Amino acid sequence: MKMLEKIKSWILPKEIDFFKALAQQGLQTQNIIDTLRKSYVESASQNHDALFKLIAEAKENQSSNLKNLNAAFITPVDREAIARAHTQLFWVTLSIKHLVIEIDTYQIYNLSEYQSIFELLQQEMSELVNGYQMLHTKTYDKALENIDQIIHLDNKVIKLYANFLAELFKDTDLPRVFMHKEILSQLKEISKRMHVCANLLEDIIFKLN
Repeated sequence: MKMLEKIKSWILPKEIDFFKALAQQGLQTQNIIDTLRKSYVESASQNHDALFKLIAEAKENQSSNLKNLNAAFITPVDREAIARAHTQLFWVTLSIKHLVIEIDTYQIYNLSEYQSIFELLQQEMSELVNGYQMLHTKTYDKALENIDQIIHLDNKVIKLYANFLAELFKDTDLPRVFMHKEILSQLKEISKRMHVCANLLEDIIFKLN
C-alpha cells in the first residue's frame, strides 16, 4: 500500500486547495489591518518595523501562491481569476504600506480620531475572509451575503470620509488639512481595494455556479 502511494505521488500532480490558500492570505491581511489599528488608534507608535515585516511576509506568501497556481495542471476555476484575487488582495496590503509611509513622513502617529473608519476596515476584511472560507466549504450563498456586506461597509467608509473632510476643511491650518486629507484618502483606498476583492470573489462564485 505504501508503495502504491509512492507511485501515485510520483505520477499524479500535487493537489492544492487554492481557495484555502486564498483564505489564508486573507487571514494574513486581516492580521495586518488589526496591527495597523493597534499601532495608530490604540497607541501612537512611531515604529513601523512590525508592520513592514508582516507586509513582507504577505508578499512572500502571495508570490508562493502564484507560483503554485502557475505550476498547477488543474484549478477549480480559470487560473487568471484566482491570480487576480491573490494580486488584488495583496493590493490591500500594499495600500496599507503606502498609508504607513505617509504616516511616518507626516509624523502624524495618533489617528484615534479616525477610529470609526479603522473599525469598518476591520469589519470589511473579516467579511472578505469569511467569503474566501465559504469558497473552501462551497457555501456560495453565504459568500454572496459576505460580498453584499463588504459593499455596504465600503459605502459607510465613503460617507465617513466625506464627513471627516467636511470638518477638516473648516481648519485654517492648511498644512494639517493637506496631510490629514492624504491620510484619509489612503484609508479610503484600502476600503476600495477590499471592495474590488469582493467583486473578484463574486466573479469566482459565478464561474463555479
